[in-house]
Formats: sequence, C-alpha cells, structure tokens
Amino acid sequence: MNTEELIALIDTAFEGVPQPQDLTLHVAEAHDDYDYGNDEEYRRLDYRGRWQDVPNEHIKACQSALSYLDKVGMRFYLPAFMVWYLRYFRTEEVWSDNTLYSLGTYGQNPGLAEYQKQRFSLFTPQQMRACAQFVKFCAKDTTGFSDDYFAQTIYDGYWSQFDTPE
Repeated sequence: MNTEELIALIDTAFEGVPQPQDLTLHVAEAHDDYDYGNDEEYRRLDYRGRWQDVPNEHIKACQSALSYLDKVGMRFYLPAFMVWYLRYFRTEEVWSDNTLYSLGTYGQNPGLAEYQKQRFSLFTPQQMRACAQFVKFCAKDTTGFSDDYFAQTIYDGYWSQFDTPE
C-alpha cells in the first residue's frame, strides 16, 4: 500500500468521528507541560470541525499531545496525526515519531498496557485496521525516517491481528 492509498484508508475509516469537548489537542499539549489549570484557555486555541481539517500548524505545535489524550481525543486526533506524518515524515516538519509511539502497546508494563487498551476502546475494526496498516507502513520504511524496529515490534506483537482483509 502506498502513501496515498493509506491516507485514503485512514480518511474512510475515521470519517465522521466526533470531536472531543473536554480533553482537546491544545489542552493535552498543556498537560504535557504540567499546566492543568488553564484548560478553558487552551480549548479556545483548538480548531473546531472535522479531523481532516485540523491545521498542520496545530499538529506540529502539539506533537506531545497524543500521550495525554483520552479515548475520545485519540479517535479524533490520531488519524489527523497519522495523515500528517505520512505527508511530512521525510521532511523537517516531523522531528519525532510521537505518532508511531502513541500506537505502542507497552505489554511489558500492565498499567500502561491497560491505559493504551482503554484509549483504543472506541475504535471500530476498520479504524484498528487503518492503525495496523500505518504501523506496517512505518515498519517497512527503509529511509531511516521512521523507527522501523519499534514499528515492526508492535506490528508483530499486537497490530498484525487487525490487519485483515475487508
């Protein structure tokens, strides 16, 4: 599957996902900076609309936010991050594999593993397949821009079970 096909798969799988009202992108990024007292102020910075239209500048500025999103936020923002990553990972726009790392399963740590399981609990089988395809794409990347070892490890250990034909 090439980049454009994968983007189309993600777009279709996550079409119509509702936007979170509480733990939004800028709120999650603020929580990464230990700022828990100004959520309303950060919410005002967030784009309101479809995940497909979240501005690239917001994603670039909030690359740590994925670690702090709940299950509603993950289902809305993860596809935006995956598409952004696919479009820009070979450029200076992406300075971290945070998108890929947010798909880690942390099987060696029961607390983190349960946290991750909860964050994906709203995902449909089609959405889980899109995530699996994204991880597989990163695992097969030979350019050195993706953490292909990490991607292959989590694909083999978890995500491959969702990589089934439609």
